Amino acid sequence: MRFYPSSFIVKNLQESMFRKYSPYIKGNVLDVGCGTRPHRRYLANAGEYVGMDENKSVAPDVLGSAQEIPFPDAYFDCVLCTEVLEHLPEPEKAVNEIKRVMKKGGILYLTVPQEWGLHYEPNDYLRFTRYGIKYLLEKNGFRVEAVERIGGIFSLVGDRLVDVKTHIVTRILKPFFGLRSAENISRVLSFPASLMFYFLGKIGDGIDKRDAICWAVLAVK
Repeated sequence: MRFYPSSFIVKNLQESMFRKYSPYIKGNVLDVGCGTRPHRRYLANAGEYVGMDENKSVAPDVLGSAQEIPFPDAYFDCVLCTEVLEHLPEPEKAVNEIKRVMKKGGILYLTVPQEWGLHYEPNDYLRFTRYGIKYLLEKNGFRVEAVERIGGIFSLVGDRLVDVKTHIVTRILKPFFGLRSAENISRVLSFPASLMFYFLGKIGDGIDKRDAICWAVLAVK
């Protein structure tokens, strides 16, 4: 069984954190590993937005790798890099490439997982503590302004339980409705549980602040 960190719980926690820091994202913005561009709608203060991904299927603005960004030095005012570094065997290369294409004083908004299960296999290499990601960025010339937790133990357990339920229901329904319809039905059936665990997480995640689904970092070049 493979778990994908894409449930209602995680998405809402991530979006809430990004909205908090989105006012700092201004000027020309590069979204490294943009995927379906979930952050773009919150960038009211941004100028040019460039979504870059190495996956052709998401139709990025630019096809490219985080470890070899196809832009000149000091080109962007801000860079977004969310849930990307864990998929790179040598994340330091990507950190240096991001720094290279940023202007001096530019802003980096980055998120990395600490407690997620395996996902997007086999390209899933690393997990980070708050100290590990801070060290990696500072070692390579960034000034870390903030490191904040996204989700805690209650949200994490809830997310896993909902994923298991969704997976089981999908397997049961697949012979009758086909895979895509079965997945859609199972997501609808799992939504009440997602909502319950989301609000339980709001209360229970504060019990132990060392546990995190992932970490959000704001850093300056």
